[in-house]
Amino acid sequence: MADEPRHLRWSLQDIPFDCVQRSAIADESDWFYLLAGASFVETLSDLYAQNLAEYYQDNQDAKSWLQGQWEHEEVQHGRALRAYVLAVWPDFDWETAYARFVAAYAPLCQTNALGPTPALEMAARCVVETGTASFYTMIQQASPEPVLRELAGRIRADEVLHYKYFFRFFRDYQAREGVSRWRLLRGLWQRIAEADMEDSFLAIRCAYEVRNPGQNFTPADFRAFRKRMAVWIRRHYPFEMAIKMLMKPVSLPPVLQRLLLPLLTRGARRAIT
Repeated sequence: MADEPRHLRWSLQDIPFDCVQRSAIADESDWFYLLAGASFVETLSDLYAQNLAEYYQDNQDAKSWLQGQWEHEEVQHGRALRAYVLAVWPDFDWETAYARFVAAYAPLCQTNALGPTPALEMAARCVVETGTASFYTMIQQASPEPVLRELAGRIRADEVLHYKYFFRFFRDYQAREGVSRWRLLRGLWQRIAEADMEDSFLAIRCAYEVRNPGQNFTPADFRAFRKRMAVWIRRHYPFEMAIKMLMKPVSLPPVLQRLLLPLLTRGARRAIT
């Protein structure tokens, strides 16, 4: 059983769900699938935390933070997103869709799938937190609805703080392991390439098939969805912030970092385009 949370910086009571302007977003199906899928992934964070706590069982500091803080904040993100989804789309059978997601994804989320060394896994967690912080920054910027902007801003702030914790743990392990820069870059690139494709597909598929009984959500549908999302990403994704966060574990010389930042930022924008 997870430890009790040390402190949650906000609660669901802080979010004015009764003030949601449904007319601003209710007819936007892509927003529904994006938010419903995110709510599933975030709610399952107790499983992710359990796996990480098992992996880092010899590090009491990391284990205590994972179970006593990170897990509770991530699960709260899921509950808040669920509350928002149901405030806008009250007829959606969230519980059934989430149960489908858990049944499909939980068997794939195993401790033995984590990084080959503690330092590399912490670096991979930095990649994940970069992705979530950037994702909610984009949501905050792109949202047509004020309450969603507020909620995304709160989640974003949590994710940035989580990144700082994972980065601190990474530095501690890196000081012991001395993972080469090349191996670290290779591990980071692998994690970026994987970047939640499997859980995102399964989450959106479950939301789609429960909302549209008798219809199947295919990989082609997912590619079409991602293509539509690319428009939002080009306009609102914080590319420079994300590149800075991704580069930090590599500890490149400052001069090289300043040289690479604009090149990598432009490259990321072109890749999305």
